[in-house]
Amino acid sequence: MKRVKAISISDRKGMRKKNIDAVTLVENFGLENDAHGGKWHRQVSLLAEESIEFMRKKGLDVVAGNFAENITTEGIDLCSLTVGTHLRIGITELIISQLGKVCHHPCAIYHQAGDCVMPREGIFGVVIKGGKIAVGDEIEVLEARSSSVAIIGTAESEKDYGEQLCELVNHKWHPGFIRFDRLKPKEDNLHTILDDLINTQKVDRVILFDTSGKHALAFAGKSENGPVILHYCKTLDDIETI
Repeated sequence: MKRVKAISISDRKGMRKKNIDAVTLVENFGLENDAHGGKWHRQVSLLAEESIEFMRKKGLDVVAGNFAENITTEGIDLCSLTVGTHLRIGITELIISQLGKVCHHPCAIYHQAGDCVMPREGIFGVVIKGGKIAVGDEIEVLEARSSSVAIIGTAESEKDYGEQLCELVNHKWHPGFIRFDRLKPKEDNLHTILDDLINTQKVDRVILFDTSGKHALAFAGKSENGPVILHYCKTLDDIETI
């Protein structure tokens, strides 16, 4: 049976989480009282017990929660799921919003084993129906699938226009979730972001919100005819006229 093996929370980011028997999933937030909860696309993290066992075989003394995952699963191949997939846990429902992650600073586990499974095999979700979940609850992969939109922009543009961007996107396309990927001010990470969104995450639609126009040339060669639809926008009006 596909089930919840463990539930883990923490009150701070960047630390191993502690195990609890049950928790409330809050709609559009994540786990109640968990540091990673919030109005973003990585509200809940999941990792398979089978992945943790793989690390144990490398000689690590690790348990559920040590990889900072919220929900440790059993009997489900998380790596086979795609972005937009719906999961039901008890009475709650999640949409898978990200596959894997980029660790900007290698954790203690990586330094200890030379490897960490969470960046490759961990997945993330957003809560669309809240409620209480408990260890042992069945996990069901539903047939429903939601569309996804990624917005690429600077931290400044997210701060100044983020709310309006989300309102426009929700009004036009009604996606299951919206993610915002930040351009770094001192490093050209646009191609890295695009590669991840197109080839790994395989989101349905990507909007480069480039108020300065500095990335127009780099984006010019990108096609909108593939499975991922790409848009280049400098203003909110550009999005309205798509």
